[in-house]
Amino acid sequence: MSPRMEVVARQPQLELALISSQGGGYPRHTHEEYVLSANLSGREHIWFDGREQVVEPGQVTLYNPLTMQASQFEGEARFISLHLGTEWVSDLLGEAGLLLGRTAPAFQEGVHNNQTLFNALLALHRSPSANQQEEGLVRLLAALQRFGPPHPKLLQGRLPQLLDYMRSHLSQEISLEDLCQIACCSKFHLVRSFQHVFHVPPIHYFNQLRLMEARRRLLQGEKPAQVALALGFYDQSHMSNAFRRVMGISPSRYGAPSTNSP
Repeated sequence: MSPRMEVVARQPQLELALISSQGGGYPRHTHEEYVLSANLSGREHIWFDGREQVVEPGQVTLYNPLTMQASQFEGEARFISLHLGTEWVSDLLGEAGLLLGRTAPAFQEGVHNNQTLFNALLALHRSPSANQQEEGLVRLLAALQRFGPPHPKLLQGRLPQLLDYMRSHLSQEISLEDLCQIACCSKFHLVRSFQHVFHVPPIHYFNQLRLMEARRRLLQGEKPAQVALALGFYDQSHMSNAFRRVMGISPSRYGAPSTNSP
């Protein structure tokens, strides 16, 4: 059974939700934001970047933007999920003089048994006002800084051009032949190299980019049928099934106005 998502707060550069699941889990997918989760109950088996870990109640998971991830829950599980935009994180660290270079930092990923970080997520979930939420976010980022960001991964060779091509063709079906022309290599070398970096084949990754674009369009008020057509899905049902597997909520419910939005 797919996890259920209850949106608590939704603002530019922020989405806070309460997730519940009776068994089930998420297939391999990715997000363009930082994703943090505070495990309230149940056990979660996570996979990310080729590694496997177990998350117990009271622990926090952290993923950097575009990290490929998956999870499976044991029994009934509940957790707080926070998506933070890279722009907000970079701006705040830049104001504090803590941003190295021009790109958003890469924090230590995986399971963290850190009470300060867990309490910061819990307090953010309980914050009733926008001002308190903003304060809670600053406290959360301060807690994250204690881990000391490692050096970010560098994409080499033709990977940046491949990603740019994918992002500019989200409304079309692309093929391995198209990507091979960009990468100037064989299909075998393309799939093997791409899988080594992202842990999924290139077409799978491309579909994840389409789902992220679908999410953006739904939040802007576009109808699911319009989004499905614009992004080249076979039909609305095809997009809905793919969206629900990753987000745990239907596109129509996800795009509905939230009563907690400012």
